[in-house]
Amino acid sequence: MYSNLQGTKHDFTAAYNCTWPHSYFRAHLALDYVIPDRAKPVFERIFADYRRCRRKTRLKIIDVGCSYGVNAALLRTDLDLDELYAAYLQPSGSLSGRREIEHANFFRNRGLRDDIQFVGVDPSFRAVRYAQRLGLLEAGITADLETRDLTIEEHGALADSDILISTGCVGYASELTFGRVYHASAPSRPWVVTFAMHPFSYHGIAAVLRDFGLETKLIDRFRQRQRRFSTPAERETILNAMATLGMEDRLERTTGYVYASCYISAPPGEAL
Repeated sequence: MYSNLQGTKHDFTAAYNCTWPHSYFRAHLALDYVIPDRAKPVFERIFADYRRCRRKTRLKIIDVGCSYGVNAALLRTDLDLDELYAAYLQPSGSLSGRREIEHANFFRNRGLRDDIQFVGVDPSFRAVRYAQRLGLLEAGITADLETRDLTIEEHGALADSDILISTGCVGYASELTFGRVYHASAPSRPWVVTFAMHPFSYHGIAAVLRDFGLETKLIDRFRQRQRRFSTPAERETILNAMATLGMEDRLERTTGYVYASCYISAPPGEAL
């Protein structure tokens, strides 16, 4: 993580490892956290490009920093994020209760796609367990890969993947995590599509992926809102960090939102 953000960047940790995801959604809604919803059409386009390029129909997706399987829920159904917020947080919402069978039935009734399989990677074991039990994730790896290698079993769960995605973990997960995850899936040469919140640098991750033969491109037109600034102090710290790094900050200064850049890594000549 960019060192000057320590202690100022909003900390969602308390909401990330509860048995039920209601605190997670409440904390994110309070800051209008929208990146999974904004990223959905981008991922869908990349999935379509990948299918054409590799001539595949069924995809295995690794979601790095998967939390409660939000990306899987959005990409395997026609749900949008507002519908998820309402289902979990409104008093009459379909997911407002704490009965696992009701949660599982909710997603099953939305017609979970079976042509996209998700494997989640996240150190929050309760969040990953929830997503697995509901069928959003086919498998889950609950490990802090900043501090240890994958086990043989975990390595096998990541094999034969098609695309690695992430919408919020850059800055918490570094090239150490991405390198370990990619190494496990490298024989299938998956693409990597990541949204990195400003001002976190993607250079280290891109360098590790380059060692695997991937070319990384910053796609400016895919830049998306992540969430609102949590405090004036956070806004000042992030804007100062962006200025130090020479990053263009017009959107952050004028909208009140932090944005995320989109990076796509693939073997030369394949992506988009």
